Amino acid sequence: MGKYIIKRILYMIPMLFCVILVIYLIMSLTPGDPASNILPLTTPQSVKDAYNISVGYTGSLGARFLGYLKGLFSMNILSYTTQENIFGELAQRFPITFVLGLISFLLAAVIGISLGILSAVKQYSFIDTTLTVIAVFFGSVPAFLLASLGVLLFAVRLGVLPSFGLNDGLKSFVLPVAALTISAIPVLSRMTRSSMLSALNQDYIRTARAKGCSEKLVIWKHALKNASLPIITLLVTGFAGILGGSVIIEQIFSIPGIGMYMLQAINYKNVPVVMTCALILAFIFMVAMVLLDIFFALIDPKIRARYK
Repeated sequence: MGKYIIKRILYMIPMLFCVILVIYLIMSLTPGDPASNILPLTTPQSVKDAYNISVGYTGSLGARFLGYLKGLFSMNILSYTTQENIFGELAQRFPITFVLGLISFLLAAVIGISLGILSAVKQYSFIDTTLTVIAVFFGSVPAFLLASLGVLLFAVRLGVLPSFGLNDGLKSFVLPVAALTISAIPVLSRMTRSSMLSALNQDYIRTARAKGCSEKLVIWKHALKNASLPIITLLVTGFAGILGGSVIIEQIFSIPGIGMYMLQAINYKNVPVVMTCALILAFIFMVAMVLLDIFFALIDPKIRARYK
């Protein structure tokens, strides 16, 4: 098991390198440069060239990429727009994105799994049908549309919630968290329902009921435990997806997190910032996958036996 974990961690190195290389090529081969995106259109070309040189956007593609790698290893990469260390700026922004994603994830997990279990237990009932219709409806609506509708209703029309920034404390998180949570619940509830129905139809469930186990014990101990693997997979990937999905939500609500930071960097062609943000998001997703494999091995003896 230990060798497998080490191997998976080592696999992350070339994958992360490929991520930053692809992002670098996409950003570098698109038209434009930092000066053209940041300075006014009437700025003389000589001033633009001087600006590009001053921020470090000079030299060949390979030279700039090697310069980024050197800065990455020394943890000193400068932003083209602020000339500040990117890691210092990320240290201020990432906690906001993480808190936003964590709250949304926890709410979506609790509500989605609970509704999925209820739907499976009440299969083909009015409750099941109603939850299915609601899940299909909200699963078809993207998060950014939910966010926009929330702003129009609760901020513009009713005026009970703020529409941007974090100046109102917890109230500022209500609309963005609601948009991310509501968009994640349908997938979780449908996956939980399918996994629970598959588990409830197994022979060991009938045996547990025949032995006199209570229905609560059958559902929570026997069925849910054996249906948990696909649910856990979706939870882990869903958390990484919520962090990535917060990019648009942060822009809509003007939340100064890593998502808004990344979008602004794309608009200004701030290549080091885009590469670093993409690298962090990819690293989080890969770590989540490794932890998922380890967790599977801990709860499933059949998987654990493969690594002995």
